[in-house]
Amino acid sequence: MLYEIWIPHRVEKQIAAIPKELIARVLDDLEGFAKNLDYKRYDVRKVKDSPKDVPRYRMRSGNYRVTFFIHHNRLIIEVISIRRKKTGMDY
Repeated sequence: MLYEIWIPHRVEKQIAAIPKELIARVLDDLEGFAKNLDYKRYDVRKVKDSPKDVPRYRMRSGNYRVTFFIHHNRLIIEVISIRRKKTGMDY
């Protein structure tokens, strides 16, 4: 099943701030996940404390995290944010 990826304008601003070679990998991973919803391959997990009726998910891609909703009834992945993953070395 192929899910459509919806990226709001505010997330497009976040994407513009990421180097092109890195965002290409993130978007490729997101598109790959949208094609077959392979949670393990793309390291997708449900966000803790997200509402049960509309859970949020996160996907790790390199040093970035993509947070999104999956609308199964409409076959849409709605991206909430794409941000750099925080590590212990970031100050």
